[in-house]
Amino acid sequence: MDDKNNHKFVEELLEASLKRYRSEAPRAGLENRILAGVQASDRAAQRRRWVWVLAASAAALIVAVVVLRFTSRPARRTATVSPAPQAVAPKTEPPRVVAVAPPVTRVPRKPSQRPRPVTAELRRPEQFPTPSPLTEQEKLLLLYLQTTPASELAATATEKPIQDLKISQLAFAPLEIKPLPEAESGEMN
Repeated sequence: MDDKNNHKFVEELLEASLKRYRSEAPRAGLENRILAGVQASDRAAQRRRWVWVLAASAAALIVAVVVLRFTSRPARRTATVSPAPQAVAPKTEPPRVVAVAPPVTRVPRKPSQRPRPVTAELRRPEQFPTPSPLTEQEKLLLLYLQTTPASELAATATEKPIQDLKISQLAFAPLEIKPLPEAESGEMN
C-alpha cells in the first residue's frame, strides 16, 4: 500500500510540474536578445570578410612591388670572352664646353582666380521640376479620362463623403492629468 501512495504522489507531482511548465512564458526580451545575437554574429562575419579582403589586397600589393622592383633593374652584364681589342684611332675633335645654369628654385603659385567651367552635371535645369516623359500608368490615366464621358466622371466625384472612422470594439477612457502633489519646500531643491 505504501508503494501505491508513492506511485500516486509521483504521478501528482509529475502532473503539477507539467501543468506549470505549460503555463510558463519566455522571459521578457527573449526575442530582442536573440535578434541582437544574430546581428552581432553578422557583424563579426562581415569583419572577418573585410580582414580577408584587406589581407589579400596587401599581399597583391607586395607581390606587385616585388615584381616591379626586380623587373625594372637593368640586367647585369656577365663577363664574356671577347676577341682581342683592336686599335682605335684617337679623336681629333676639341672638347666641348658645357655651360652650367644656376639651380632653379620653385616659387609656389597662387591658385588661379579663373572661374571653372560648369559641367553638364552641375548645371541647374531651367524648369523645376524637370519635365520627363509620361509613365505607362500616367498614359493609361489620360486615356481613361479622354474616353470616359464627363457625366460618369462627375458621378464618381459626388459620391457620399467618407464618414469618420469608428471602431466600436475599442474604447479608450479620456486621459486625466492629475496635478502633482506639492512638494515640501526642502525636498525639490
